[in-house]
Amino acid sequence: MSGGQWETQNKVRPGAYINFETNDLVATGLDSRGTVVVPITVDWGETKKFIKVSPNTKFTELFGKPLGELKPIQEAFKGTGNVIVYNLNGEGEKSKAIINSFTAIAVHGGSDGNKITVIVTKSLNGGATIKTYYDGSQVDSQVVEKATELTANGFVTFTGELPASDATLKLTGGKTIAATNESYSDLASGLDSQIFKTIAIGTDDDSIKLLFTLKVKQWRENEGKNVHFITNNYNAADHEGVVSVLNGIYDGAELISAKEAVYWLGGAYANAITNSLTYAQYPGATDCERLSHDEIVKALKEGHIVFTYNEGADGIDRVVVEQDINTFRSFTPRKNQDFRKGKIVRQMDIVSNNVQHIYSRFFIGKVDNNENGRNLFKGQIMKVVLDPLVKSGAIDPYDPNEIIIAQGAEKDAVAVDMGLKFVDAMEKLYMTVKCK
Repeated sequence: MSGGQWETQNKVRPGAYINFETNDLVATGLDSRGTVVVPITVDWGETKKFIKVSPNTKFTELFGKPLGELKPIQEAFKGTGNVIVYNLNGEGEKSKAIINSFTAIAVHGGSDGNKITVIVTKSLNGGATIKTYYDGSQVDSQVVEKATELTANGFVTFTGELPASDATLKLTGGKTIAATNESYSDLASGLDSQIFKTIAIGTDDDSIKLLFTLKVKQWRENEGKNVHFITNNYNAADHEGVVSVLNGIYDGAELISAKEAVYWLGGAYANAITNSLTYAQYPGATDCERLSHDEIVKALKEGHIVFTYNEGADGIDRVVVEQDINTFRSFTPRKNQDFRKGKIVRQMDIVSNNVQHIYSRFFIGKVDNNENGRNLFKGQIMKVVLDPLVKSGAIDPYDPNEIIIAQGAEKDAVAVDMGLKFVDAMEKLYMTVKCK
């Protein structure tokens, strides 16, 4: 008996011709949590590269300092575990030390390479124990019979023959090339090819803030890349993609300024899905740079994130985000007050990101632009994008008949028109008690 698959019913031989097909696309939505990008300036490590880190990363090896001394990264981790670090400094000059032909050269450029010391202890058989120290702490130890057996570690490489006797090599000559405004331009250009949700930069330089504000506008409005810029004291952006932190918090006696607090907010913003950050607690904060009632009201109206001290009725006090807003204030009939609320904008981004994902992955070049194809696209928007948002309470139930998908002005264009009602979080309580 013959068999196989069929496209048209034109077979000659008797047999069973069987096709297996699915009756629907198996599309899934994108994970709405994302990554925060944290630029730093350190005197050790790879420069101008995007490095994904976790709390288990060997920070001293990568950046020359333990996590506790890398405040921006430390604060970002309080908000999310998805952090990408970018060293703005230039490559710099590598430190080195030479005894006869035996040479130790720092793996990276930068002045922190001068913290490396290599100690050679000779053995009776002619071999040696080679120990590498960074900033006084041992980071590597190797026992070798000859120099060719030595391998580079995270701090230093070796060349040449072993010294004839015990030796101490103190590396010198390492120099840092400090970051400039051009370094931030390189970062902005590099982010074009990165996948992230927020970029957090604490700075007093308004030219840097302007650069990334313009970049965010470009990404969001021209490229469909729905990312956010978190910075300090920059409501001049007046844009839903830019968030401004006005004041800092205290962790015990330590002040974490607004310039440092942006990294926690950047992480929290990247980690948020359809939840609001209004009254979100700053982890570990014991107090904040307090503002008066009038100052808080003014700051909110002007588009700033404000941290406030919340005395809990349960006896537990917290430092919280007063209101989850961005810098957008130029309201119009086309873009109203909804666009200033972080929760709503993030929900809009979920719709945009997932529709783009489904269309580019499953429809472009694959499905005919006819009624059947457009209905298939509509079904996927409803099933993969909108229904989960209704289920989570992010949008109100919608009327499928109000989702109109038609051919656009050209034969290869699809025009979509839909009305959605996004749900905000409870923030204000107005209560009337009538005494009888």
